[in-house]
Amino acid sequence: MTETTDERDTMRPRELVVLAQAGDDGAFADLVRQYRGLVFAVCFQQTGSFPDSEELTQEVFLAAHGGLASIREPEKIAGWLQGIARNLSRMHRRRAGMATLELPDEEAPSRGSTSAVRSLELQNLLHEALSRVTERSREVLALHYLGGYDYREIGKLCNLAVQTVRSRLHEGRAQLKALLLEKVAELCACSGRSEHTTRCVLERCGKESCDCVSRLDEE
Repeated sequence: MTETTDERDTMRPRELVVLAQAGDDGAFADLVRQYRGLVFAVCFQQTGSFPDSEELTQEVFLAAHGGLASIREPEKIAGWLQGIARNLSRMHRRRAGMATLELPDEEAPSRGSTSAVRSLELQNLLHEALSRVTERSREVLALHYLGGYDYREIGKLCNLAVQTVRSRLHEGRAQLKALLLEKVAELCACSGRSEHTTRCVLERCGKESCDCVSRLDEE
């Protein structure tokens, strides 16, 4: 009997793995949706590159699909996927000889679209800042902001105490905020004038850009 999508939505990962091992492509697609954020976060922690992490995430799930039969403990699917992600990311780094972090390529927005240009600028600011934080902070930041995991889930995935996760997120947010403010300050209209201050970045020139900065103050 084939399970419906609604029935699969209530299933635990272990049950989805068992179905996927039996050839249920829908169950595997559900696993991809559930763990894509985790895999991407692990790849980004290793590479610091959004484009590379996107490609590696696809490679991880291709490898996972081909290796489903080897899973002996379906309930440990998260750790199994993390292991594949780390291995493929390390191989990628060795092949590329990555000594520096890459920034995402800019896609040309539609002509005349000011909002699209602004959105791309803000996205690139955040991507650049994330790529420059310390590696240990990058992992928890990626899991929290990109993967959507809460403190307890991150602790379980990374084998860290919840307080340690909280501390690293606090440290990472401070780094991100400083990096974003630094970049936004460079873009302010009055950046070359004597009245240019951090306050003007937050309250006047960079108000729109600092929406992502203010979010970092939130728990």
